[in-house]
Amino acid sequence: MLAKTRQRYRFSILIFSCVTMLALILSSCTPAGTANRPSDTTSPNQITNGGTWIDDLVNEPDSFIPNATVQTFAQMVMQALYAPLFVGDAKGQIHEGLATRVPTVANGDISQDQKTWTFHLRPNLVWSDGQPLNADDVYFTWQLWKNPAFAASNTSIINHIQSAEVSSDKLSITFHLKDAFAPFLTTWTDGGYAPLPKHHFESIAPDQIKKSSDNRSPSVVSGPFTMSESKPGDHYTVIRNPKYYRAAEKLPHLDKVVFRAVGSQATVLEDLKSGAIDSAWFLDASKIPAYKKLNNYELFQTTSAGYEAIHFNENNPALKDVNVRKAIAMAVDRQQLIQIARQGAAQPICTDHSAAYKPGYQEDAKCPDFNIDAANKVLDDAGWKLGADKVRQKNGLRLEFKYSTTANNAWREEDETINQSNFQKIGVKVNIQNYPASTFFSTFLGGGKPGTYDLAEWSSSYNYDANDASNFACDQVGKSNFNWYCNPELDTLFGKEQQTTDANQRQQIFNQIHDILLRDFPTATLFSPNDLSVAIKGTHNYQPGPFVASETVNIMNWWCDNGKCPAKG
Repeated sequence: MLAKTRQRYRFSILIFSCVTMLALILSSCTPAGTANRPSDTTSPNQITNGGTWIDDLVNEPDSFIPNATVQTFAQMVMQALYAPLFVGDAKGQIHEGLATRVPTVANGDISQDQKTWTFHLRPNLVWSDGQPLNADDVYFTWQLWKNPAFAASNTSIINHIQSAEVSSDKLSITFHLKDAFAPFLTTWTDGGYAPLPKHHFESIAPDQIKKSSDNRSPSVVSGPFTMSESKPGDHYTVIRNPKYYRAAEKLPHLDKVVFRAVGSQATVLEDLKSGAIDSAWFLDASKIPAYKKLNNYELFQTTSAGYEAIHFNENNPALKDVNVRKAIAMAVDRQQLIQIARQGAAQPICTDHSAAYKPGYQEDAKCPDFNIDAANKVLDDAGWKLGADKVRQKNGLRLEFKYSTTANNAWREEDETINQSNFQKIGVKVNIQNYPASTFFSTFLGGGKPGTYDLAEWSSSYNYDANDASNFACDQVGKSNFNWYCNPELDTLFGKEQQTTDANQRQQIFNQIHDILLRDFPTATLFSPNDLSVAIKGTHNYQPGPFVASETVNIMNWWCDNGKCPAKG
């Protein structure tokens, strides 16, 4: 998604200072993640409000309706537009947002059996149009998200809700879950999963909401900014929301943010060279030497929670054969990809959990070795014979596939070229065809059409927790599980890890999950890419986080010297 994830489409994540999310809900501590840019040490009385901040988006957002997309760049803009119940920060810690406190067993907001959760909302909240914002909106939102007609991007957590009720004063909502489910909080964290305005959407059929003008130009919001100008394919301008619940704290500091949907890493670099922008995120690793020459910008390289992988569409009959998927995974030279395509800006992994996850990350995972001869033997033994054109065939099926990723991404194109060459050595032919992110993460992946989508590369992560059911659970097939892969054995393990409180036991369950993923190969994990971003000197509090909203996680706190942002525009 990024991706979630992470293109973001990154499907989002979390590390814990209290060891696990389940430990979190049993105490009053808060979760913590990887550190990014050092915290701004400027005292509040030195901050000057005002200014227009210009930010380049490498990919075009596809929707600004919470839980209507898993695309990271869309979620980044939504962080400016919507106030969530809970909000993350640059370190991956979760804080109260519209809610007055983070629920725990200790403060009574979570029952001892972890099946009942209560969220308390701040009084006197309003939407940007002045209408009351309360627990009725939260109730409406989860009902909408679970409605198949709306087609929410992620229902893996919402599906655990059995019922809910709103208090008489509409300042709290209590959810009753079907089972104990520790990651429940994460579905309400950051703007991409914020409540929707009931009074605005209740008269619109669920299947029409994404088709409405609100999809790219929301008219009723709750965040630090409101949409001022929406020009898909060009730019999205947001301006200060005077009805933001933190307006009395003089937040946001900026008057305006212009998100430029440039769609090209080359354009980003040219904008940096000319000083036309204040920031950009998810930069092209192949251009690291050029970024380092930008005297007026700071370059940040931080550990990502995401994993870059080739995803196999198991709707394709040939890819239903695990031997084919396994052989392709064995023909991936991870070190070559990291050193050449990523200029060293990545960490070697072969599972869906980077080193950010504790528990989650498995250092001793049994990764497939890069071995062309062994990969050929796997295919030979499975009966896939080389044809005269050096492409393997069996029972009328050919190992010839489309290989796609997000367009205009130089290092991913380098990945494709390297992998294409190695796959050819095992009798697998791939034809490269890439798509704009707005297409890639919607109709392309969602369509699941073999021959169009066969192998697809993107980066994913999870929501403030290592729970990975969203990418691989059977009930997420075609929603956020774009591998069209289902294994009931995995579903059982997902249930166990979601209800296990002991960190060591939870890690052992993740290890079992990894064993299955490295046996079934629904994906071939390439590496964990480091996040690259830049901010111009004279800007402050630009601190991208590792999860969900990523670059804009603390956008309400961004500010510029003397209330004037340096970019020339």
